[in-house]
Amino acid sequence: MAAKQSPRWTYDAELQASIPDVPELVLFGFDEIKSALPLSYHQHDGYEFVLVERGKASWELDGQVYETKAGDVFHTCPGELHRGGFNVIEPSRFWWFIVTPPHTEDWLRLPLEESENIASALQMLPRVRHIGLQAIQGFRQLGDAINSSSPMRSTAVRQAVMGLLLAIVQANERMFALADDLASQFDLLLRRIEDEPEWRPDVEELAGIVRVSPSHFFRTFQSYTGLPPMSYIERMRIKKACSLLAESSGTITEIANSLGYASSQHFATVFKRIIGMTPVQWRMSR
Repeated sequence: MAAKQSPRWTYDAELQASIPDVPELVLFGFDEIKSALPLSYHQHDGYEFVLVERGKASWELDGQVYETKAGDVFHTCPGELHRGGFNVIEPSRFWWFIVTPPHTEDWLRLPLEESENIASALQMLPRVRHIGLQAIQGFRQLGDAINSSSPMRSTAVRQAVMGLLLAIVQANERMFALADDLASQFDLLLRRIEDEPEWRPDVEELAGIVRVSPSHFFRTFQSYTGLPPMSYIERMRIKKACSLLAESSGTITEIANSLGYASSQHFATVFKRIIGMTPVQWRMSR
């Protein structure tokens, strides 16, 4: 499948020949973003699901910002206006697909009662749900099915779509129960990182807070967030910088100092590496 090597791969039913007998699949794709890209308000006619594989991404809907990390799925309902947090998609790797609403008989060849059950489950779905990285295999299977020339292509596509929907709407309770204590400690730590962007701990200090060895902490942190600890902290610091640039009248130097940078030049260098433009350029683009 092209998406495994390419930084971007997309199937679009409007631009390409739709999958025979699977009109429910509207869009499917994969993106690997190296630097932040603009993503302004837009909407879809169907349900959109985005699974983050690596990195961290934020999404804005109805004035609320939703954070997603590796293994999280963010979804929007038909007609909902949404955009990337602060109008951008942060550097990350993610998969997505869009399906028509399950409100008709024979939707994905399901009996009406079963499609209604799916519709009810989607209405109750949390805006962000952690389903883990195992679901990536389902996305790859869907991509392989779309690219297939097999006479069973439509059946494989339909099965892959249904598998992904079930993985999203049916929470895997065992997956979360295995590491509840550690996960709660990590959540508290991530909240502190977000609340104290000027904080500059090392891995040993972070590991001590959650009471595990530095090596175990590093591996677990990267698995939990999709990023190494220092990269994650830097991204959160720059996210706070975006908020300050947008919502305050502070100078670049004042903002750099408040975030613990030694100089405005260093701040500008880090900001451009992550966002793709300087703080001044980003502020002017708002």
